[in-house]
Amino acid sequence: MKTMKLGIYEKALPFNKDIESILHLTAEAGYSFFEISLDKDRLSRFQWSLEQKATWLRASLNSGVNFYNMVLSAHREFPFGSKEAKIREQALQIMEQAIDFSASMGIRTIQIAGYYTLEHEKATDDSKKRFLEGMYQSAELAGKSGVMLGIENVDRDIISIEQMKQIIEEVRSPWFKMYPDVGNLAAHHFDVKQSLVESIDHIIGIHLKDTKDGIFRRVPYGEGIVDFKAVFEVLFEVGYDGPFGLEMWNDNSENSLEIIKEARKWILDQMPQQARSQNLMSNMIIKK
Repeated sequence: MKTMKLGIYEKALPFNKDIESILHLTAEAGYSFFEISLDKDRLSRFQWSLEQKATWLRASLNSGVNFYNMVLSAHREFPFGSKEAKIREQALQIMEQAIDFSASMGIRTIQIAGYYTLEHEKATDDSKKRFLEGMYQSAELAGKSGVMLGIENVDRDIISIEQMKQIIEEVRSPWFKMYPDVGNLAAHHFDVKQSLVESIDHIIGIHLKDTKDGIFRRVPYGEGIVDFKAVFEVLFEVGYDGPFGLEMWNDNSENSLEIIKEARKWILDQMPQQARSQNLMSNMIIKK
């Protein structure tokens, strides 16, 4: 494991500031990249003008914070496996727009939420087949634009590394891998260490989030059930040197900056000494 890139999720930061201010806060807190959220309420970003995109890109250059990953959670409301054809069409359209947007903004990876269906729909073999067809189409589109897709295990439907591996092996595209969430794995009682080792060749990024049994969000680091020390130890052993994104929701708290600073410090304290030293040294170089 070489220098690790630590990023922060957009929803961990204040909502009422401009992007220049937000990215400078991100840099001040010690993070090297910013995970853009594309949920159903942010889909209008796909219609941004060139000047709106340029504003964000200038902020990235000025702050030194990259837009590494897009968390494309909009597919929770527009799943590829829905029995409704219109929703499936919207799912594909969202994916096309997300890929085009990412290519224009220098975003390297898109994290796909692993939902087969809408929450009130029952997942069936047919919905899984429809989802898989959507992944074939998505991988083809991603390859044409040079953007990586990483499927994420979530709170229902696709919950395990094994499910993600099966889909990856079916799609068989170099542009389609996985971006696992260790918190979601733990909340579903999977062996997180073993899961990561078995899938290391397919991982393009990892979400770091603490959870409890059946509680998937807003668990402060250290108060949940994720054994982060064990996670980092095994990743160090197998040579993982990809990015880590801290997934947090600070709900526009006035203390957002201090919260994400403390979260980063706590995460670094869980890492093996060698990895922690390399990360701190890298951060000093970036700030210079």
